[in-house]
Amino acid sequence: MASRKTLKSVSHNFGHSFVSLMNFIETDYFLGLLLKEMRKTKLNRLDVDILNDKSYPKELLTLKILKSIGYWNKSFPKLVENSGSSMEYVKSAKMIIEFDLALSRVCSHDKQFIENPYVCEITILDDNGKEYRKQQNGWWFPEN
Repeated sequence: MASRKTLKSVSHNFGHSFVSLMNFIETDYFLGLLLKEMRKTKLNRLDVDILNDKSYPKELLTLKILKSIGYWNKSFPKLVENSGSSMEYVKSAKMIIEFDLALSRVCSHDKQFIENPYVCEITILDDNGKEYRKQQNGWWFPEN
């Protein structure tokens, strides 16, 4: 029987995978590509509506970034079902990735890179109005 309780782990697992080394797109990791665009545009927050596959602001949405977001959004229902829950329980699923562009440091393992801290927050709202929220955070840098 499907359970709403596992939506908490879905929020954790989706965010963790999204910002991990598993999310490599052609030339760089997703967070590196996103940070590069954020530094260019001075916009520091990406909002993603996972269920409706919509993201903004558009200034951050390069083809590579859109490709990755689309891939992960498409895989979301399978993650929900594999967790023992059901998409019937999911009313909304949103992700916010925010970098602190004012705070930076030299990357500890490679002095040629400057990294910034980020927070990735996933919020799933179930059909009973309960929120399942999880944050991932760390530091990242663009590779090129």
